[in-house]
Amino acid sequence: MTPNFLRQLIIHTICNVTGEEPKDIVALDEVALDTRDWEQIFSRLEAALDIHLGMLTSSQRSISIDALMRMLHAKLSGDIIA
Repeated sequence: MTPNFLRQLIIHTICNVTGEEPKDIVALDEVALDTRDWEQIFSRLEAALDIHLGMLTSSQRSISIDALMRMLHAKLSGDIIA
């Protein structure tokens, strides 16, 4: 899976859950989410990609799209995430 595809999937998922427009999400350095949206987004990404990220219980509630894209790409590529 290409990084660009993953980035588009992340943006699509965030927009589907939050109701925000893609241009508004892309403009943010970090996407801040409430607990419900955070859980929904990571549940959907894990289900779509058939992976476990361990982010559902994270106390963190904001992330950059590019950082998440790199995390997903590394996980799917079998690389170790530090």
